[in-house]
Amino acid sequence: MFFSISQQHQENFPDHYEMGALVVNTDSGWTHSQVGSAQVVYKGYADEFDLAEHLEDIVLQTRPRHTGNFCVLVYLNDCLEIKTDRYRSFPIYIGDSITNLVPQQRTAWTDSLVTVHADLAVTEVKFDAVGPIETTELTRSQVVSAIVDLLDKKTQSFVSHNQLPVNVYLSGGVDSLLVYSFLQKHTDQYTWINCSHVDYDYFWLKNSGDVRNHWGYKQIHHWTTPCVLTSGAPGDEFMLRSPTTGNMLLMHHNINVFDLLEQTDCLHREYFLRDKHVKLFQHMLDDEPPIQDQDLLFEQMCHVNLNDWQHWHIGHTLTWTPLRDLEIFKLLLRLPFADQLDQFLNSGISREIIEHNRPGLSHAISTQKNSGNPLANLVDFTI
Repeated sequence: MFFSISQQHQENFPDHYEMGALVVNTDSGWTHSQVGSAQVVYKGYADEFDLAEHLEDIVLQTRPRHTGNFCVLVYLNDCLEIKTDRYRSFPIYIGDSITNLVPQQRTAWTDSLVTVHADLAVTEVKFDAVGPIETTELTRSQVVSAIVDLLDKKTQSFVSHNQLPVNVYLSGGVDSLLVYSFLQKHTDQYTWINCSHVDYDYFWLKNSGDVRNHWGYKQIHHWTTPCVLTSGAPGDEFMLRSPTTGNMLLMHHNINVFDLLEQTDCLHREYFLRDKHVKLFQHMLDDEPPIQDQDLLFEQMCHVNLNDWQHWHIGHTLTWTPLRDLEIFKLLLRLPFADQLDQFLNSGISREIIEHNRPGLSHAISTQKNSGNPLANLVDFTI
């Protein structure tokens, strides 16, 4: 779902749509349509409905309302609006062009609605991307039940309107297994992929370096035939296991992450003690005072997650990312702190949900997150 809006064709993109003085340059897999007086180019999926059948609703919306992972570029009255799902999955870089491929002079964050004018000037309008955060505490079983219900409905809806082949790749990580546990619960129409697969198309060959500068695309699969790839992204962030937001929560509770990890043997220990995370933790402890106010803490944690962009489709391969839903994260914020800690250290809540969907499946999770042998526990796994 890569694009660049400019005033000329850009040769590193295979497809070009002329809209007044503007040219929308895209990777493969976008669809051009006319909705009333508006020209529309779109890609991706919505959770609740078939995106193609509800374009008019998206074109008319003034604030993002729907979840999913989509982008709809709407050209009307000499302006081009970038309309997306509620939790936009990609950055918008603003400079000589407006793109999500290569960083430009400035970035429009997820809480910005972006309009591009004929001279490439950009108007940004801020909106409340986080929404209300309920802080009334729930029990562990209530949170598990609520997340299961949310993901059951999302999966049922996706399965009901998806017409593309679905490919499942299990990485040994908890999130890919969690997503799979819901998919297999509601359908048997999928193919298990047991190897890395990358087809080279025009866009990939022209932009492979720039694409892989986005870390989520260092571990992507890609097919040139239209399909869906299940993805656990961004599970660390939206399932309360991110080093950044996790440490924000620990600091709020006056807990030193290094002391905690020294005393704890947990799933994420080796991952959290990698050099880059040690540097992050130390920087936070040295330079960022704890946020004492819980409401402010939770809101800032939500904003951190919203701007952690990972997978936003590539070519004809759509990535299904059901965990990219801030309502899941808000539910985890309502847990007692002991249960939040269990999730941060051991993915305890995630394991419980996986076991709810398919008893015994959680044994396929790698012994240490992102370890040197993350696939080891999949040896005896029967799909």
